[in-house]
Amino acid sequence: MKKLFFVLVLLSLISCKEIISETLKSASNSSVENLSDSDFKQISVEHIYKLSIPNYMKEMKSLNDEASLQYANIYKETYTVVIHENKQDFVNYFKELNEYDDEISVIENYSQAQTKFFEANVDINKTDTYGLTKINGYNARQIKMKGKTEGQDIGYIVGYIEGKEHLYMVMNWTLVDRLNKYENTFESVNNSFKLIEN
Repeated sequence: MKKLFFVLVLLSLISCKEIISETLKSASNSSVENLSDSDFKQISVEHIYKLSIPNYMKEMKSLNDEASLQYANIYKETYTVVIHENKQDFVNYFKELNEYDDEISVIENYSQAQTKFFEANVDINKTDTYGLTKINGYNARQIKMKGKTEGQDIGYIVGYIEGKEHLYMVMNWTLVDRLNKYENTFESVNNSFKLIEN
């Protein structure tokens, strides 16, 4: 399944560091960002789901070919993508590989598979698991990771969400020295996820 190989493409485009000066980097990490509801815009994707993105992020279609949503602010170095795939295809594929654990939930299998793949392709030095949770009634899991890729220290807040027919990965990232500043914002993005009822 080619969607499982998104990380390699994504990571090659992580940072537009040539645009950002060291002055902007140090200035941007001064405090924790606390946005109000009016600081977000709601984006609907393919009549499948909707997600709220900070107003300062703009669509950037070059982040990942597999993503159904791609937004960024290159000056703040904040990035959000959503990748979704058919739930039954995921289950069937991992059962064929004998990598699916029937003792745990679909979302747990999905989050473990994606996180293992991620950790195998990025030099991760810290992973914090928030555990199984609910996001607007959907089974979900959130993970915070810090690692190095292409010489950059990157911090990630990733939400894995189980919908009716699809599994969703909402990946947010920034430079690791800005993660504390944007962590609340990234979690708000993840928690805004909703399926569009037909």
